[in-house]
Amino acid sequence: MTEFDAAALDAQTQYKLLIGSITPRPIALVTTLGSKGPNAAPFSFFNGVGSDPAMLMFAVGDTSGHAKDTVANIREIPEFVVHIVSDAIKEKMNVCAIEYPLGVNEIEEAGFTALASKKVRPPRIAESPIAFECRLLQMIELGRVPYHVVIGEVVYFHYHEGIVDERFHVDVGRVNPIGRLAGRGGYTRITDRFEMPRLKLGGGVIEG
Repeated sequence: MTEFDAAALDAQTQYKLLIGSITPRPIALVTTLGSKGPNAAPFSFFNGVGSDPAMLMFAVGDTSGHAKDTVANIREIPEFVVHIVSDAIKEKMNVCAIEYPLGVNEIEEAGFTALASKKVRPPRIAESPIAFECRLLQMIELGRVPYHVVIGEVVYFHYHEGIVDERFHVDVGRVNPIGRLAGRGGYTRITDRFEMPRLKLGGGVIEG
């Protein structure tokens, strides 16, 4: 075994181990709104956390000494839209990752189309195959950087036509999402999938 004591590692080394180990990570392209206008930024420390109500989370880290635009906007207007990043929009998502000055509209810079949301004030991105309109449940400040863990309740779901069937099953192939790997430019596509039935105690499989 190769082993490390976390107390003996600096933050950058621990970051390398985490992002190299926790893969692939889904990408949340998050739009927010504040007094300086809309903002869009991608985050790969992201996942769902519950379904009653539907909840998701993403984490924002910043070493500049001030809150990132996403955090500042959510403090001002506690609503946001989380978009799933497909292979078709990866280059535009990457433009949104640029550290623009406060007030620059990344949605426009990337060439995305902004649409009005149904239940929240921040706009949503038309090109994303899936968008979750969210209201803030909690924002937790953790660590020394610090990191802001943002937890939101999904109040409206958007899907491009043909992605969800009558049983509410999502066709991931039609979504064609990308995931984050280690390094500044590491990504992956879903190009190989398999199914493995969930087993019951005592034998048999769980249907559904």
